[in-house]
Amino acid sequence: MRRHFWGAIGLAFLAACGGSDAGDNSDASFAPKVSPDDFSVLVGDEWEGSLTYLDYSDEETETTIPAELLVGQNGRTFELYFSFPEDPRADGRAEVAISENGRKVNDETVQRRVQRGDELMLVTKQDCQDNAVTATCEYTYTIAPQEFTITKMVTPRDEDEAFRRNHYSFTRS
Repeated sequence: MRRHFWGAIGLAFLAACGGSDAGDNSDASFAPKVSPDDFSVLVGDEWEGSLTYLDYSDEETETTIPAELLVGQNGRTFELYFSFPEDPRADGRAEVAISENGRKVNDETVQRRVQRGDELMLVTKQDCQDNAVTATCEYTYTIAPQEFTITKMVTPRDEDEAFRRNHYSFTRS
């Protein structure tokens, strides 16, 4: 039961920001952008890896569980289907939607884009609630043909230091 609950909580970071701001009219030409092409390399069903998350009940214990991922695409939206072989009740789905102007991933503003060969690192940020605390959430996406990771860092309001809430790590051959 504990794994089911915490696995579902781990999905919440994507599901909570599942809306897209396709109408964002910001036109700062220097801002980093993303496109559906950046995420299209992820489409497929052979992703295997893990979810590591910080336990909400004690804020100290990190737990890692095996995970599998299937990624589909519908236009500017990518559907992520997570499965947890040790606890199928925790399986879930999240969407990653790219805004029309490319400056948002869901409701997260793109802060940084770094391309190294076939690997892309995106850093996004948004205001969020974490364990009933107002905070800023920063997400780092690493996207490559054989690697996909998502790390969520949380900085509670009025604090300077961030902590890692969860980390998805997937590979495929």
